[in-house]
Amino acid sequence: MKNYYLNGKNLKTAYGITALQAEGSNLAISGAWDFPVRTGKCFHDWGDDDGIEPYVSPEEIRFAGRDIVFVGMVSAANEKEALVSCYKLYDDIGGFNSLVPFEAEGLGQWMVLIKSEIKAEYVGSGHCKITITLREPVCDLSGAMPTNKPEYNAVADHLNNPIYINNQSLQIGSINFDGYGIDGIMFRHLGLIILAFTGHFGRPAPKDGEYTSYQNEGFKITRHGAREITMKALIVQPDYQSFKTALKGFYKLFSKEGLRYITKENDFLRDFFVKDGFAVSNVNIEAKRVVATLEMKLTEAKAWQNWSILTDANNNGIVTELGNIIIT
Repeated sequence: MKNYYLNGKNLKTAYGITALQAEGSNLAISGAWDFPVRTGKCFHDWGDDDGIEPYVSPEEIRFAGRDIVFVGMVSAANEKEALVSCYKLYDDIGGFNSLVPFEAEGLGQWMVLIKSEIKAEYVGSGHCKITITLREPVCDLSGAMPTNKPEYNAVADHLNNPIYINNQSLQIGSINFDGYGIDGIMFRHLGLIILAFTGHFGRPAPKDGEYTSYQNEGFKITRHGAREITMKALIVQPDYQSFKTALKGFYKLFSKEGLRYITKENDFLRDFFVKDGFAVSNVNIEAKRVVATLEMKLTEAKAWQNWSILTDANNNGIVTELGNIIIT
């Protein structure tokens, strides 16, 4: 069981709060890895055009904070002692005059404030379930841009014997493209397994229109709004550090200026941007892997029915200096 600290105090030893598990997770916190929503004006709706005009230049991209929810159990000798422990926590929180650190042992630290009501439910025998919603107003969205990773294979001679140089097997790396991913980075190299992709078959709702009608039901024929597609995926990484690195790669990718594009099997190529952030839930840290669910809403700018991967005369994929495929 991990220890959790608020403003340097161990919640268990200071207040008798034992960490519980958030829904679908084996950790006591949720929301700590979400990608926040954008703030300010994210697009313009030209009423006489279909869809919207995304605002994706560097000076237009700004982000809000995120909520982190902690669930725990106050354990005391009796009901009154449980109440005393709760109020001790509330008194200490009342003394905060700035952001304070919230730390989950081995997971990270976030600078937070108490966002809303602390919910506490007495369940009997000196036990009280407590839910604390914290707000991280400024999120660290730094990270390294994800890339496709070469797969290495041993080089053999004409007799199929491995070739060695300085007692080390000679290896040649290659990238085997399947053509499906985001900005030319394949889903498997993003660490994503797509679970669901919904909203792409339908037509967006018509835009509102003004009209005047006195006797009959009024109407105005309008253009349609922007298509919003929900993508749900599984994140699987070998350890927590790899999990954090993968998420930071997503932060970097989706906070970058311009539009992203996604290619998926049996689908069109779609230009999109992310204005509503994404949620990372059901985080489970196991002995040899970390598994979580990522859910994101893609706001579509345009769909291209015909697309292909740029290749050379020998049908080899041409890639950027980052190793990403080029779509035409």
